[in-house]
Amino acid sequence: MTTSFEHILSSSQDRFLESSERKGSLWQIIYTSIVLFIMFVALISDRVGADMVMVSALTLLMASEIISIEEGVAGFANEGLLTVLVLFVVAAGISHTGALDWYMGKLLGRPKNGASAQLRLMIPIAIVSAFLNNTPVVAVMIPIVQRWGKNVGVNPQQLLIPLSFARYVSEGV
Repeated sequence: MTTSFEHILSSSQDRFLESSERKGSLWQIIYTSIVLFIMFVALISDRVGADMVMVSALTLLMASEIISIEEGVAGFANEGLLTVLVLFVVAAGISHTGALDWYMGKLLGRPKNGASAQLRLMIPIAIVSAFLNNTPVVAVMIPIVQRWGKNVGVNPQQLLIPLSFARYVSEGV
């Protein structure tokens, strides 16, 4: 795995050195800067999904041959990335079926305020994360916590950071 990364890195460096000798390197710098600026604006505006923004930026850079297709696709061969992608597919399935919504609704109850909701959320997540891998727990719980927050009248954004913190609390145990 490291060897292929080193090979890609060295080939990228070689291509950069070759391209810097050519006159076309200035347009590559300007083009890449524009693509990155548009990408950041699109991510901040949150009108298009982050996945679509990133893939579009990658496609633009590959189409202009600033990065090769091999370099652009090499990141998708990473086992960690593939694991996270599969976890999001599982989380989407659980979210669409509502398989855990009823159970989590009963477990978390109906808090009277935001602080109570955060505490009710953190305790079970910390316990579950102590025994299971943290990434799948958080990936599965994000949509459930967002719906639960809406149902009990608590802003879901106030619950996502405590969800993450509960995961870290369990790592220390």
